[in-house]
Amino acid sequence: MKFLLQTRQKMGCKRLRKKAEKVHRQKSYHNIDSATTIGLLFDSTIQANYFSARRFITSLVESGKNVNALGMVLNEEMLRYYTPSPNIRLFSIEKTTLLGYPKNQHVEDFINTDYDILINICTTENLCVDYVMGLSKAKFKVSMKFKENDFADFALEYKDGRVPETDELINRIKQYLTVISRK
Repeated sequence: MKFLLQTRQKMGCKRLRKKAEKVHRQKSYHNIDSATTIGLLFDSTIQANYFSARRFITSLVESGKNVNALGMVLNEEMLRYYTPSPNIRLFSIEKTTLLGYPKNQHVEDFINTDYDILINICTTENLCVDYVMGLSKAKFKVSMKFKENDFADFALEYKDGRVPETDELINRIKQYLTVISRK
């Protein structure tokens, strides 16, 4: 069974890379000040990550940004444990295609939105997250650096492969996207 899952994931990754090469997007650098639309991708399989994402969304909205967020949960049952929000959509990673891609209209809508910045605050790599990052039409993509992930335009790397807490990653992303000028 494990062999089949690994084979499916390898096939999914390989095909995703080819699909991502065909995505037409207008690449341009944006920082927090220059962006008007921000897409936020997060892992809500752990409830603390969901609350971290909500705090980050609130701070961005309060600064005048139009923010839409997409969070992943383990299964459909987990969806009922989260409070509905107009700018947060959730999808279950148990509902996937044969190649491991998410089957959800919220995912497709998110991918097809032309955000100024797409920020991935997931701290672990996942094929569903890679699918969104790879196929997104966002102008500027920001993420933590992963071994297989090469879909981000700006990737934050942690020494010795250390995995940060979500709040730490958010703070570091905010720091870099505030300090770096658009010139």
